Amino acid sequence: MGFTYVEDTKNIQPNVELNSLVNNKLRNGKATEDVEIFSKMVWGKDTTKYGTRVDTVLENVKKIADKANNGDVASQAEINSITTVTLQQPLMQRMQLNSFLGNTTVVGYDEALRFEYYEMQGEFSRDQAASGAAVIPTVKKSTDYASTRTASGGISIDYREMSAGAIDGFARAAEQVVTSITNQIVLANITALHDAVVAATTMKNYAAGITGTNVDAVLKIARRWGSVTMLGDYSAVSKIADLTGFLVNSATATERRFSEETMNEIMRTGLIKNYKGTAVVEIPNTYDITTLNAAGNFYKPYMPTTDLWFIPQGQVAALQCVYRGGLSSITGVDLNTRSNVTIYDCCYGNKVIPQYIPLVGCIYDSSLAE
Repeated sequence: MGFTYVEDTKNIQPNVELNSLVNNKLRNGKATEDVEIFSKMVWGKDTTKYGTRVDTVLENVKKIADKANNGDVASQAEINSITTVTLQQPLMQRMQLNSFLGNTTVVGYDEALRFEYYEMQGEFSRDQAASGAAVIPTVKKSTDYASTRTASGGISIDYREMSAGAIDGFARAAEQVVTSITNQIVLANITALHDAVVAATTMKNYAAGITGTNVDAVLKIARRWGSVTMLGDYSAVSKIADLTGFLVNSATATERRFSEETMNEIMRTGLIKNYKGTAVVEIPNTYDITTLNAAGNFYKPYMPTTDLWFIPQGQVAALQCVYRGGLSSITGVDLNTRSNVTIYDCCYGNKVIPQYIPLVGCIYDSSLAE
């Protein structure tokens, strides 16, 4: 049967909860050496520094998988706890993308994200006589919470294949799970931020259409809040390359030319890394192979292709992201296929602080919609 990615998890009958076993595979928040070795094997990384320990770990995994294939529930939980830790590290690494969009916080399963923000009120200073009464400003502190939801993905585990030492299929299925969960979370965060910016009636740095005039206008406001990162799908950030260069006035026409360094950069990556001192970052955007686009002629991208973001770094961010407890898992049997399935859950949430929306710049270009 092999290792396959499970999209529909409604018909899973759970029989083993893995959270406690997953914790046993971690030491001080890091994977134990055996799990670290297995993870490197799965993701195709160099394991030479571990020497013969690699063969020992693989043999142990094969023995446990053989017991799991024969119906031993404890061995099934052991295998799936190892695979959970294996998936957790690359998933958390990809979640760092949210750090560009806002503040990211990780809390425990029994905790909630409570954040505080401040509003300055009153007059801070003024010119006055030496004996005059001084102005006294005040600070209003507000507290709010971020609600959470769960992103889930599943893998159909073939214990027989794993007992033979074949883990390449697991690597491909695991990659799909990590990609799918990442896309769900990043999409939810981007959508929350976009909807809040659009809904704001005043005090927002927003424009329609990625043109030189709009980009410069939005960037000018965003830069005054601090160092800015410009982010977007390839369709959006690639248009920045058309705005670079310098104009040359000749007798016949106005020509735009590029420095050799800029031309080499565009030729190499299709993008530019900086625009007028601002970093340009492409948000990875893969296709959802289960959904067609509006035209019905190709797959739909997971992320919006229409938004170009201007996010000041080092400031109190408008978007607050939270992850609760990392990656959890449960194993069971798919009632339709009778296959062994492990479901991976990541609890996450977000909250947009309305008072900080002016710090965020956004350009929406409807012509880039897919």
